[in-house]
Amino acid sequence: MYYIADVDKDICSQKSCSLCTTYCPESNCINYSELDKSAYVSVDRCKACEICVYICDDIAKNNAIKMKWVEDLEEKFVIKRTGIVLR
Repeated sequence: MYYIADVDKDICSQKSCSLCTTYCPESNCINYSELDKSAYVSVDRCKACEICVYICDDIAKNNAIKMKWVEDLEEKFVIKRTGIVLR
């Protein structure tokens, strides 16, 4: 079991700052969806460094990202040959 950053889309979409995507040290880990107007985490890339949590909570004052156990994520995922598919 391990921790993964989890974005609360309701809070994130209201703020739309996308600072977490800028400061995440892992490329293509946190991306911004124009469709949802929210950031999202690529679960297979997250290293649980919690930099995004610090940026979201302390810098942006949004409190939209929390660390969760991978088994407790609301949006489940399946790794396929072509990438990750959310379910």
